[in-house]
Amino acid sequence: MSSVRARTLRGLLATVGTGAVLAGLAIAPAASAAEPALTLDRAAIGTDGSVTVTFDAGEAVHERNWIGIYRDGAVPGGPASLDWRYVPEATGTVTWGPGDRDGWTHNAASIGAGDYDVYLLEDDGYDVLAGPVDLTVEAAGTVPPAEPKPEVDGVSELNVLSFNVWHGGTQIDDGAREIADVIRETDVDVTFLPEQGDTPEQVAALLGYDHLTATDTGIVSRYPILESSTVDRWWTKAVLDVNGTEVVAYGGHLEYRWYATYLPRGYGGAIGGDWPDGWDTWNQLPAPVTDVDDILEANRQSGRPATAAVLVEDIAAERAAGRIAVIGGDFNEPSVQDWTEATADLQDHNGVVIPWQTTQTLLDGGLVDAFREVYPDPVANPGSTWPSDNPLFPTSDLTWAPEADERDRIDYVFVTPDERVSIDDAAVVGPQSTIVRDERVEDDSADVILTPDAVWPSDHKAVLASFSICDDGCAPAAPAWDRSAVYTAGDEVSSAGSTWRAGWWTRNQEPGAPYGPWQEIVERDGVAQWTSSRIFEAGSVVSHDGRAYAAKWWTRNQEPGDRRGPWQLVDDARP
Repeated sequence: MSSVRARTLRGLLATVGTGAVLAGLAIAPAASAAEPALTLDRAAIGTDGSVTVTFDAGEAVHERNWIGIYRDGAVPGGPASLDWRYVPEATGTVTWGPGDRDGWTHNAASIGAGDYDVYLLEDDGYDVLAGPVDLTVEAAGTVPPAEPKPEVDGVSELNVLSFNVWHGGTQIDDGAREIADVIRETDVDVTFLPEQGDTPEQVAALLGYDHLTATDTGIVSRYPILESSTVDRWWTKAVLDVNGTEVVAYGGHLEYRWYATYLPRGYGGAIGGDWPDGWDTWNQLPAPVTDVDDILEANRQSGRPATAAVLVEDIAAERAAGRIAVIGGDFNEPSVQDWTEATADLQDHNGVVIPWQTTQTLLDGGLVDAFREVYPDPVANPGSTWPSDNPLFPTSDLTWAPEADERDRIDYVFVTPDERVSIDDAAVVGPQSTIVRDERVEDDSADVILTPDAVWPSDHKAVLASFSICDDGCAPAAPAWDRSAVYTAGDEVSSAGSTWRAGWWTRNQEPGAPYGPWQEIVERDGVAQWTSSRIFEAGSVVSHDGRAYAAKWWTRNQEPGDRRGPWQLVDDARP
């Protein structure tokens, strides 16, 4: 029943119990009881301010009446209150603020800027006596908008961080401020924030950055956000202005269930469907699962590879339009580049080599994994981001497979290859230690792990990638072709006003023949232009006659436009 109806019935029963003569006698009307009430002395406070809450329980006085602070729109009995306290008195006042929470019970480690509702609730339950009353918490000391990093000699710095913030930074006190401090200390320009909560808005206010909240991954950017949208239901998309170069940032937090990487480690991964007993739990299994086909099928059912394919299509259109793309987030899946023959007996892989589909789809789509590009050896540099140690929490809060070595790299930064982009560096960010078999263990790899002074707010480590964005191309000009010189695969020369790349060993073979050793390399605004001599792999995107095409298979000297040929139309290219 509704709380209003419940209060009405209580009033009627009280009247009957205090002198009504039943059997048809007239009942004298009782004096009307005061209605419960709740007021605030102000409608808005700063994060360093407080509000006085005045309450009056009317006739509904109970020892366990209580006041609850809820997120705007949350209904008591649904999501838990953020803070609450008992108010057994008939009337009175209490004080509350994000930094003034003494006497309140906390369900949230910290409360930042945002809109909230205040309720007076009855007798340890969820019947509403009064409210909701609106309260706005405004960011205190909001800094002015940050200036983008200046371009130097046509080159802009772009540092990108993928940073799962563990339930919006609420697991620690003042989480948003600690996250902002991590970003400051690592000099990050664009941050992907999976498990965002209210973090993007709060962190952006502290830094003076732009922000975007869309899917479960927020984006905070020092560079201006020009456009925003989503791709599929998993990817937040923002177009950034990096000193005149448009960069599309895609952030994703992919399905955490169907966590198939636990199967070879002898644990279920909440894998739904027609699978053996225990796969649909997070519990230990009777034995590790080493059937790669079954593991890949379970992984496919997560939907992660499918949404990666949708993302690749969107990126192809953006590349054809002349934009650079960076992609980051928590994919909840390892990399095909990490579960190899060389790592088969490490970190409880139990001898299996697994071509994980999500990262394979991105690589097949022409993207580059920045960390693995800088550190190609997964043995020396595993780059593990899950699980992270966090000294504020017991290991039982940080591991989901306590009898296994569950370390994996599941947080990423990818980038589209482009002559205007160079990958300069990469690193892991977070505590130096990790969790192995429910024990804290110091990292013994060759990984560079940057540990900020800020309190670490997450159960993941983050990954940082540093890029340069170059107006006129980041690569130095190619030398002129020399008839007497020996060239090997990958060498570049200039000839007849074009740049040419050697496909194999060559000497005294002049660039120009469509099937010779030299491929003509033409890029405009970062987009490959089709040339007859260039080799294109499956997934390569080119522009030709004002339209964008993607290669369906390996091709050379086959002009786009024939529907039966190797090229598939993607989208109109921008002029």
